[in-house]
Amino acid sequence: MAPIQARFLVRRGSVDWMVYDRDRKGAAQLKDYSLAEKLTKEQAEQIKQRLETA
Repeated sequence: MAPIQARFLVRRGSVDWMVYDRDRKGAAQLKDYSLAEKLTKEQAEQIKQRLETA
Protein backbone atom coordinates (compact mmCIF):
# COMPACT_ATOMS: atom_id res chain seq x y z
CA MET A 1 0.00 0.00 0.00
CA ALA A 2 1.42 3.40 -1.01
CA PRO A 3 1.83 6.09 1.66
CA ILE A 4 -0.64 8.99 1.53
CA GLN A 5 0.96 12.25 0.41
CA ALA A 6 -0.07 15.59 1.86
CA ARG A 7 -2.03 17.84 -0.51
CA PHE A 8 -0.10 21.00 0.44
CA LEU A 9 3.63 21.43 0.82
CA VAL A 10 6.01 24.33 1.26
CA ARG A 11 8.62 24.51 -1.43
CA ARG A 12 11.15 26.88 -2.85
CA GLY A 13 10.09 28.96 -5.85
CA SER A 14 12.55 30.54 -8.25
CA VAL A 15 13.55 33.20 -5.68
CA ASP A 16 11.25 32.81 -2.68
CA TRP A 17 8.80 30.32 -1.11
CA MET A 18 5.35 29.04 -2.06
CA VAL A 19 2.66 26.66 -0.87
CA TYR A 20 2.30 24.01 -3.57
CA ASP A 21 -1.08 22.30 -4.08
CA ARG A 22 -0.70 18.79 -5.51
CA ASP A 23 -4.33 18.78 -6.71
CA ARG A 24 -3.97 22.04 -8.66
CA LYS A 25 -0.39 21.21 -9.71
CA GLY A 26 0.70 24.73 -8.83
CA ALA A 27 0.53 27.40 -6.17
CA ALA A 28 -2.31 26.98 -3.69
CA GLN A 29 -5.26 29.31 -4.18
CA LEU A 30 -6.42 31.27 -1.13
CA LYS A 31 -9.97 32.33 -0.22
CA ASP A 32 -9.44 35.76 -1.80
CA TYR A 33 -8.37 33.97 -5.05
CA SER A 34 -4.75 35.09 -4.74
CA LEU A 35 -2.00 32.50 -5.04
CA ALA A 36 0.24 31.41 -2.17
CA GLU A 37 3.52 32.37 -3.81
CA LYS A 38 6.34 34.90 -3.39
CA LEU A 39 6.34 34.39 0.39
CA THR A 40 8.86 34.11 3.17
CA LYS A 41 9.31 30.58 4.48
CA GLU A 42 7.50 31.54 7.70
CA GLN A 43 4.51 32.95 5.79
CA ALA A 44 4.33 29.81 3.64
CA GLU A 45 4.38 27.54 6.71
CA GLN A 46 1.57 29.54 8.34
CA ILE A 47 -0.60 29.43 5.21
CA LYS A 48 0.02 25.69 4.82
CA GLN A 49 -1.16 25.11 8.40
CA ARG A 50 -4.35 27.14 7.77
CA LEU A 51 -5.08 25.27 4.52
CA GLU A 52 -4.62 21.88 6.15
CA THR A 53 -7.07 22.67 8.94
CA ALA A 54 -9.72 24.28 6.70
